[in-house]
Amino acid sequence: MNTSLPQHHPDKNLLIEYASGSLDHGLSIAVRTHLHYCAKCRAEVMNLERIGGAIMMSGELNSSTENQSIKQAQPEISTDKHFNSLMQRIHQLEKTSDINKANKADSDVTSDNLPKHYHYLPKVIRKILPKTVRWKRVTPSLRSTHLVAGQDQYALSLQKIQAGGRVPQHNHRGPELTVVLKGSFSDEYNVYQQGDFLMKQKGDIHSPIASKNEDCLCLSVEQAPVKLTSPLGHLLNPFLRIQAL
Repeated sequence: MNTSLPQHHPDKNLLIEYASGSLDHGLSIAVRTHLHYCAKCRAEVMNLERIGGAIMMSGELNSSTENQSIKQAQPEISTDKHFNSLMQRIHQLEKTSDINKANKADSDVTSDNLPKHYHYLPKVIRKILPKTVRWKRVTPSLRSTHLVAGQDQYALSLQKIQAGGRVPQHNHRGPELTVVLKGSFSDEYNVYQQGDFLMKQKGDIHSPIASKNEDCLCLSVEQAPVKLTSPLGHLLNPFLRIQAL
């Protein structure tokens, strides 16, 4: 795993939805892939999970106290006792999160029945990567392979840009999340390296260029196919179709 901290991250709303378990499965895969590389966002998600758990626990304690006061005529339980109980539950949740984090770190280094050159990928990607990866040529510099993720709201794929290659300028017809898995690329706005998380919205236009020293491999999660805006785009656009997986 790359030890450098990614510079581009999911926004707070995405992390909140991910931590609460309400984020769409396809989008969750993109966020989880970023978390594999980003200690900062992992810590933020753990904190959000603790806060959410604490709120739920607090609600349960308050509800329990109210029920007891209605059913029984007994001295009121002190606020301090509720607070101490809540803090004990939060502390236990923190210990559980730390254990889960350690287990996840261990599981990420286990091997799969995949070619060795894919073992560096995050486990969440290796789990949905076919054992035989077949790359489809999209443009002279771009190859793509679809991933089976058990959902049909978003199309998931790996996109490989040849070293130094340029992807023709294209217009996004819907939201697309990209996470850099290996190498780097740049566009008209910034440079993106391993672990970086990029979100494009409908109407955004850009033309990615891979670094010259190595191929760039990315996870792509898109809701609608892109539309090439280059002079030859009208010839290629019919082939850029979303596959429900």
